[in-house]
Amino acid sequence: MTLGQKLKDLRNSLKSTDKKWTMEFVARSVGVSSGAISQYEGDLSVPGNDVLLSIAKLYGVGVNELIDPDETPSTETYKKKKQRWNGDTVSPLLPYEKTKLYLANLPDKEAELYIPFYDVEVTAGNLQLYFDDVEETPEGYVYAPQYRGCIMCHVKGDSMYDRIYPGARLYVQQLPNKKYIDFGQIYLVVLDGYRLLKYIQPHPTDETKVRLVSHNQQYHFWDVERVDILNLFLVKGYENQNAM
Repeated sequence: MTLGQKLKDLRNSLKSTDKKWTMEFVARSVGVSSGAISQYEGDLSVPGNDVLLSIAKLYGVGVNELIDPDETPSTETYKKKKQRWNGDTVSPLLPYEKTKLYLANLPDKEAELYIPFYDVEVTAGNLQLYFDDVEETPEGYVYAPQYRGCIMCHVKGDSMYDRIYPGARLYVQQLPNKKYIDFGQIYLVVLDGYRLLKYIQPHPTDETKVRLVSHNQQYHFWDVERVDILNLFLVKGYENQNAM
């Protein structure tokens, strides 16, 4: 079986249960034109290494399964992952430099659907870096229309286990006003030297404080002064990629 036949079969297999798997969707997810996907599937051209890797990740298969004529890749791995993930799946991480050029040629409304990934980790421990200190250049982008306006990072630690696993992809949106908190939601809370993933609950007796609560019952709650919160991000979604 040729590479093009495999790519077409994989996409059609996914499309049989989810109509979103058009050539246009795959193209946006890996940062190329729909015409390029058509050429790949028709064996009229061969994707470069970066694009091939992104396609393999998108379909949940190995690159060797695609390029080895004796291998027959299956979308079962992807389908199993989807059952574990929270919400809709998004594209693999796309390289910064190449994707930046691709986005420059898109209308603003379409470019906004690609969100930046910053190579920082959210944890319950002490850190030297927090988001205000992260360099402006992201590590890459993901096509994630459902998380427009968010940024992506990774989770480290198990304070939110077994809801959010260590290693999960996290999608957060910065709140412009820290005064208005929707209690009971999960937030990324930035304090002096800490970047914490917690539920925020009202303090039972002091309105100048809030209570940070873990999902993992082994962790004790933490009361903090509202004025000590340097930055606040609402968690809009996550993917428990390591929960396989």
